[in-house]
Amino acid sequence: MNDLTVRFLDAYEYLKFKKIVTGTKDFANKLNISTSLVTEICKKRTNAGITPIQNLVNTYPEIDANWLLTGKGSMLRNSSIEVNINYKELAEARLEIIDLKEEKIERLNKEIEGLKNL
Repeated sequence: MNDLTVRFLDAYEYLKFKKIVTGTKDFANKLNISTSLVTEICKKRTNAGITPIQNLVNTYPEIDANWLLTGKGSMLRNSSIEVNINYKELAEARLEIIDLKEEKIERLNKEIEGLKNL
């Protein structure tokens, strides 16, 4: 998944958090794209293409196009850089939690196999 798609998803999470969109179907409808495309992007199976990105910027002018395209500046127009940093930290924390859970699952599966051999 490319950085642009990660920022697209960050914008989607922000819009959900602010209750501007209710979910993938609502988001897709507002961007005039298919729900299945939004689902595939959210599941990290595909990157956000030009149409979803362009429609996001046109539909939600509070999302800074420069940030979305380059990662520079803040996600929101006329807001502090802290908002952008907080979302980045949140994303990194989520990835760390996922990694820890995957490691725990792997350890537990090995433990189960060991117990089966007793």
